[in-house]
Amino acid sequence: MWTSLNKKICLFFSIIFTIGIIIGFIFLIYLEESSKELISLNINEWLQSLSTSHINSILEHIIILSTLAILSIFVIGLPLIIFFVFYNGFSIGFLLMSLIEIFGVKGLIYGLIYLIITKGIYLFFLTIFILALIKIIILIIKRLIWHQKMNKNLLATYCKRILICIGVIILSDIILYFGGTKLISIFNFLLN
Repeated sequence: MWTSLNKKICLFFSIIFTIGIIIGFIFLIYLEESSKELISLNINEWLQSLSTSHINSILEHIIILSTLAILSIFVIGLPLIIFFVFYNGFSIGFLLMSLIEIFGVKGLIYGLIYLIITKGIYLFFLTIFILALIKIIILIIKRLIWHQKMNKNLLATYCKRILICIGVIILSDIILYFGGTKLISIFNFLLN
C-alpha cells in the first residue's frame, strides 16, 4: 500500500538527505587548508588500516535505532529522526568530497563503491524504518490531539516493520564486520 502520504514522507526525507549531502560537500570546500590537510592524513590512515580492521557499526546502530524507536513513541523522536537523516546525508557528502579532494575521480568511484557496500542495505532499511516510525508518530498524534481510536493492528504492523528493519540492519552489520573490509580492499587499486 503505497499511499500519497508515504510519497510525501519519502520526498520530505529525500530532500533533507540531499541537503545533508550538499552541505557535507560545501563544508569541506570552506574548511581551512590546515583542516583539509588533517582530514587528508586521517583518510590516508583510515585507508591503510582498512585492510587490517573491521567495519563495526553494530552497537552504534542498535543504540541509535532503538533510541529513535523509543523516542518516537513519545513523539519527541521526530526532530531526532530529521536530524539523523540530515546527519547521514552530511557524512556521505563529506566522505565523498574528502575522497574527491584527495584522489580526484578515482576517489569518487572508490567512495561510491564503499558507500554501496557499507551503506546500501542500511539506507534501504533505514528508509522503511523511518516510514514506520513516522506512521506511529502520526497514529499517536491523532490519538492525542483528535482523540481518534488507535488502530492496534496497524500499530502492531508498524512495530513489526521496525523490529524487522533493526534485525536486518544488525545482520548486515555482522556480515560487514566479518567480510566488509575484504570486499572493499578489492577496490583499493583505484586509489593507487
